[in-house]
Amino acid sequence: MDKKFIAAIVVCVMALTVVATGTYFIGQKGQRNVVNLKKAENVATTADDKNVEAAQNVVEETTTEGDRVADLESYFGTVKNDTNVADANKVVDENTESNAKGDDYMYGLSEAAAAQIKSLKFDKNSKLLWPVEGSILIPYDMESTVYYSTLNEYKCNPGIVIQSAKGTAIKAAAAGVITAIDEDDELGVCINQAIGNGYIATYGQIVNPEVAAGDYVEAGQTIAYVNSPTRYYTKEGDNVYFGIAKDGETVDPLNFINYED
Repeated sequence: MDKKFIAAIVVCVMALTVVATGTYFIGQKGQRNVVNLKKAENVATTADDKNVEAAQNVVEETTTEGDRVADLESYFGTVKNDTNVADANKVVDENTESNAKGDDYMYGLSEAAAAQIKSLKFDKNSKLLWPVEGSILIPYDMESTVYYSTLNEYKCNPGIVIQSAKGTAIKAAAAGVITAIDEDDELGVCINQAIGNGYIATYGQIVNPEVAAGDYVEAGQTIAYVNSPTRYYTKEGDNVYFGIAKDGETVDPLNFINYED
C-alpha cells in the first residue's frame, strides 16, 4: 500500500479523534454549565423565596405589632375612658349624696339658719334641761312596751310623757334652731328643734308657740305652753311629750337629763 495513502488515513483518524474528543469535552462542559445554571437559578429562586418569606414575616410582624399597639391603645383608651367615667360617676354620686345630706341638714330652712345648725355642738355627753317640771307618766321604751291608761294597751314609746299643768311655760331643753312646727294626731302641736350633730328635740302637746321655724333659741328660753291633752292622753291628764332622736333614730331623753332632778 502506498505510504502516502497510509499516512493520509492516519492523519484523518487522528483528526477525527481530536474532533470527537473536543466535541465530548465541549458537551460535558456545556452540560456542566447547564447544571451550574440550573443550580444558580435554584439558588436565586431559593434566595428570592427566602427574601419573600422574610419580607412576609416582617409584614406579619409589623402587622401583628401594629395590631398589638392598636389593641393596647384601644384597651388602655377603654380603661382610661372607663376610669374617667367611673371617676365622673363617683363625683356625681358624692355631689348628689352631699347635696342630699345638705338638703336634709338644712330642713328647708334659710342658709343662715342652716349655718347656725352646723355650728351647734351636742353629743352623748351633753346635758339637757327639763322642758317642764313634773313626774314621768310614761317612760321611754322602744324595746318592749309600756302601758297607756287612756288606750288601755301596751305599746312602744319613742319619748317620755311628763306630767304638767295646762298653761305652764315649756322651756327649750338646749340651745338650737327650730326646724318645724307641725301637728300630730296623737301628740297635737309639736315643735322640732335641731340641737347639733344630728340631734333633734321634739316637744309635743303644746299651745301658743312663741317661736317659728328658723328661729335660734337659747337653752331655758320659753318656746310654748302646755296644752290640754289629746284624746290619746285624757286619763293621763295634762302633760308634755318630750323626745330626742339622733340621725332619725330615737334615744332615751333620760340619757341626757337627770331623772331625779
